[in-house]
Amino acid sequence: MAKLVVAVDNSQNSLQALDYIAMMLSSNMNLVVELLYIVPGLPPLFDDPVVRRESKKQIEALEKRNKELAETVLTEARERLVSKGFPKNNIKTHSQAKTKGPARDICQYAGTNNARAIVVGARGRSRLEKFFTGSVSSHIIENCKAIPIVQVNSAVETKKVLMAVDASDNAMCAIDTAAEMLAGSDAEITLIHTKQDLCSYLPDEVVSAAPEMEEVWQTKLEEQIAPFMKSAREKLVQAGVSDKQITSKILAGTRNPADDILTYARKNGFGSIVMGRHGSSDNREFALGGVAGKVLQASANMAIWFC
Repeated sequence: MAKLVVAVDNSQNSLQALDYIAMMLSSNMNLVVELLYIVPGLPPLFDDPVVRRESKKQIEALEKRNKELAETVLTEARERLVSKGFPKNNIKTHSQAKTKGPARDICQYAGTNNARAIVVGARGRSRLEKFFTGSVSSHIIENCKAIPIVQVNSAVETKKVLMAVDASDNAMCAIDTAAEMLAGSDAEITLIHTKQDLCSYLPDEVVSAAPEMEEVWQTKLEEQIAPFMKSAREKLVQAGVSDKQITSKILAGTRNPADDILTYARKNGFGSIVMGRHGSSDNREFALGGVAGKVLQASANMAIWFC
């Protein structure tokens, strides 16, 4: 059975991530959800022998409450999924002390346990943590490259899923993951490819001198992407998604594919976007300045799936 690791804490974003899983994936009986709570450590000051000796009872009380909170959060998270229809026997819980940091600990746990993907809320418990070091979710996306990530940015209320298709291995990996996770669901899926205009590569003055080349360019782009659109559909159907749930759309895009994807998603009421960390024309690692990063930053009220 495929395993999904879900990072939980006592934040509203964590609850929204749980609700998203229940809405999108509860019909997949071949999916195990592992709820993971990273227990934060006490400040280093409390490791000082003098401080521990002088405040032994208070420190022990803090440590005990810290562990109790972990169990409470995990129990409530499990009950929340069950109450929304997720099979109880398919839910596991685990807590562990923070060692390398929440993001690294989550990635390491998911890798060690062969997780199919990691699900995380957009922002965890501490706003100060985001201010000083960046959010845990951002660190997971940027540093956990071997495992697909699902970031739930806010409350998602629709099962409409937009899957960005291009010729990259990352895009196909993202679709493979989504296909396995959404098997048997009633999600409405649209495969989309946004064609960049020729002016994305050449100065306007050059393109305007041969306007017929834009039409040739757009035609060749459609021919090039057609087998990848077909492959994406086949992956979904083979995983168990009905062909009737899938539509395809090729957009005459602009110079900004991130804006094209987001504009289409918002205009047509999508709640999830599935895409690769970088496309076939952008071989850089995931960065907040890339297409995937721009989509992530501007995708309020959506969940973003990355591979």
